[in-house]
Amino acid sequence: MKSLFMVCGCLAFVLLVHVQARSSGFISIDCGISKGSDYNDETTTISYTSDAEYIDAGTNYNISSAYYKSGTPMQLSNLRSFPQGIRNCYTLPQDKGNKCLIRATFMYGNYDSKDQPPEFALYLDGDQWHTVRFDDASDVVRAEIIHNVPATSAYIHVCLVNTGRGTPFISALELRQLNNSIYQAHSGSLKLFNRIDVGSNTDKIVRYSDDVYDRIWFPDTLKITSTAWEVLSASYSNPDALSANDYKPPYPVMATAIRPGNGYNSLDFWVKLDYPKPKVQQLYVYMHFAEIAANQGGELDVYINDAPWSLGVATYFMRPVTINSTYSMGSDLRLNFSIRATAQSTLPPILNAIEVYEVLELQSPTPTSQSEFEAIRNIKSAYRVERNWQGDPCVPMNYSWDNLQCNYDRNSTRIISLNLSSSSLSGNMDFSFSGLTSLESLDLSNNNLTGQVPDFLSGLRFLKTLNLSRNNFTGSVPPALVEKSKNGSLTLSTEGNPHLSQAEHLSKCQLDSCAKKKNFVVLAIASIASCLVVVVVILAIWWSLKIRKQQAKIVKYEMVEEKKRQYTGDEMVEERKRQFTYSELETITENFLEPLGKGAFGSVYTGHLTDNTKVAVKILSLQSTQGSKQFRTEVQLLTKIHHRNLVSIIGYCNEGQHMALVYEYMANGTIKEHLSGLAYLHDGCKPPIIHRDIKTANILLTENMQAKVSDFGLSRLMPSDGGTHVSTAVAGTPGYMDPEYLEFNKLNEKSDVYSFGVVLLELITGKPAILKAPEITLLAKWIVPMVERAEIMEIMDSRLNSDFDTNSTRKALETAMACVECNLSQRLEMRQVVANLRDCLEMEKARVKVWKENEVHNSESGNTVTLGSSVGGPSAR
Repeated sequence: MKSLFMVCGCLAFVLLVHVQARSSGFISIDCGISKGSDYNDETTTISYTSDAEYIDAGTNYNISSAYYKSGTPMQLSNLRSFPQGIRNCYTLPQDKGNKCLIRATFMYGNYDSKDQPPEFALYLDGDQWHTVRFDDASDVVRAEIIHNVPATSAYIHVCLVNTGRGTPFISALELRQLNNSIYQAHSGSLKLFNRIDVGSNTDKIVRYSDDVYDRIWFPDTLKITSTAWEVLSASYSNPDALSANDYKPPYPVMATAIRPGNGYNSLDFWVKLDYPKPKVQQLYVYMHFAEIAANQGGELDVYINDAPWSLGVATYFMRPVTINSTYSMGSDLRLNFSIRATAQSTLPPILNAIEVYEVLELQSPTPTSQSEFEAIRNIKSAYRVERNWQGDPCVPMNYSWDNLQCNYDRNSTRIISLNLSSSSLSGNMDFSFSGLTSLESLDLSNNNLTGQVPDFLSGLRFLKTLNLSRNNFTGSVPPALVEKSKNGSLTLSTEGNPHLSQAEHLSKCQLDSCAKKKNFVVLAIASIASCLVVVVVILAIWWSLKIRKQQAKIVKYEMVEEKKRQYTGDEMVEERKRQFTYSELETITENFLEPLGKGAFGSVYTGHLTDNTKVAVKILSLQSTQGSKQFRTEVQLLTKIHHRNLVSIIGYCNEGQHMALVYEYMANGTIKEHLSGLAYLHDGCKPPIIHRDIKTANILLTENMQAKVSDFGLSRLMPSDGGTHVSTAVAGTPGYMDPEYLEFNKLNEKSDVYSFGVVLLELITGKPAILKAPEITLLAKWIVPMVERAEIMEIMDSRLNSDFDTNSTRKALETAMACVECNLSQRLEMRQVVANLRDCLEMEKARVKVWKENEVHNSESGNTVTLGSSVGGPSAR
């Protein structure tokens, strides 16, 4: 019976420990175990749970049996790997304003049989927390940070980011709530550098349940170095007393200490920082003292790097004292400490434990508004949205969710645009949409939404664009929405809903005032893969208006190019392109050292081939759902079509999950960068090619300012049977997309013409395709009333200082407006656009010629008067 009571008592104690671990603010996740496989760790008694409820991506693996040894914690025997997506995030619930310790643990263990430990980035909310690197496959990496949960958020997002050096993974993720009064920092979070159990006479670490916060304390044998000391152990066993302050240092740690040997009154030692290379960091230091060998107290002074740090520190028998810096200090390779007994002390100095933290300044914007984060999560859940929607929707800015735009200010981050078009949504509109109170644009077209159009949409007071077309809504549109559409405060599209009251149908073309008659000739849609013919002409106009020094060179260049402009079959040469390995790309780009930019396909990096040829390497984003398809489209097209105004492909990589394209390097970037051609694709290729994403960012410039069209991932071939269009899902870039294509999903060459017209308008006005102030407006719509009033001077880019030929400018503007005409039949074909722009170029050449003749005349006569701008001649554009 006695033994039975003893067993029951032990079980009760273990149960109590488990309850304490669960109820004391612990989240303990074993990453990579299946749902429902929760267990209690044999050593710590902490209850670990599956990560299935915290993330919806990744694949579970076990480490290789060769790396599983007796005593290996269960959390290290398995892991979750993330071969898909650039950023994968765990979302951990936590009370607002709480202070917590977060720890991520990683062990590679050759789980993928590649024997190549990866390197990747670890993010906390919007800021990079750590770079995860391994010495070998058996190396265990821990990243730990003390973090204040923002007062505006009830979640913490821990994200693993693929940096192109291997597949991210994680073994365990733990969160421990702390007392808010401890580990204070003036700003940022505290990233653990070292936590040392000074004087430990074992090689074992100390953690829960000895440490109520589950901090991990490492023995000092390899962490700290001193000239001379002796190790002390507590004479009395009083665990509660040695942990009795707010920091609650664990008894096993405080029960050992060091003091100087040989009767010295100074304890001198240093802590190595061991960075990969010397760098200055801002650090916080915490020291824990308790007299454990003599039944009395002492007094000491502490110096760091020979500077007084904390003077007159009183120590007590079997009672902990913790001192810490109230400010961060800088250091490079190591911290030198000196703890000295004061003249009043009868005891030598002592040290029981030390912690060193690096300040991690938080640079990212405020997390997404809590209410909007909850709303978008509920929308994702209600419709089972199959996108890489993980972590904070808006933060960090360069990893925000797909098809979602945010507004960032000092105090809040808000979702202002949501595009769920063609997302297989079904059922009634979820009330969660009402929680996106800052929405300015909502696109739910091409889904299977049913029921009535909800009246709560009328309460979204900032909403300016609402597209509900091609669904199965019933009833009628709420009167408040109809009224907003009539007074012009809301662009509403409801066509394609057969059971919706026809009286309320609103045509997108009507709402965008596309049907308005313009005072200029209507020309063709923006042609997708604008050949050199168009782009060179535009660039010639642009160049002649802006840079006088290059004028002669451009005129000469155009005269030469005029003789070459023939669309012959010789330009359609099929050749075999070089296939690169991923390791070769790492060498070419020096491990992706110099990024050039980022697009929907992925990131682009500068590289050099072995013959020192400079190239651009575009790496497929693992996060892109269409990236693989676009990759193959681009390779197939660019290995078959060749033109001086199309970016040339040098080679490609298709190695497992690694896909990349190697292009010729374009020294002057994109037209878009210089602000703030297409006939060949349409007429020279058989069958014609529609680019589908013509925009300033996809027209690149060589060092000689020659324009070349790039990025053919969305391109489509016209039907070879003589068909007039291609029926395809809507794709492209907002602001450049043909309204007819958006409405009817019918794509043809004139869809490119529309996009090219927007490019022309950007060149003429110097404004972006979508204006954001005073309200979000398409450039093609904003310019209409100004064109109708013939306000040429107000339309032209003010940086030109009126230095342009009026006739040439007017004709270019008429051409651009004809390109963006809503009515498809009124747009010109690309060859007509080319002819018009050539006329513009000839007018500008004539102006330059007159200017040069006057300049020569004035120079010969000694007259210093010049024509044109105040800087002495025509400027470039």
